[in-house]
Amino acid sequence: MKEHGGGWVIVLEPGDHRNITHRNRYFVPYGSEIPSGDSDYHICLHPTEEFPHCFFVPPDAM
Repeated sequence: MKEHGGGWVIVLEPGDHRNITHRNRYFVPYGSEIPSGDSDYHICLHPTEEFPHCFFVPPDAM
């Protein structure tokens, strides 16, 4: 994951997330992220692995 072009770019491979079956690249614009409660990054995928539903970011990274 890295910051680029006004948001977050997340690339996940099979094994990185329990719902990932093939390489996926997501873009989450700044302002859409949610502060995480455990100081780690998390992504929710719904209804399929193609759609990032929510993205949690450590508060100090926002």
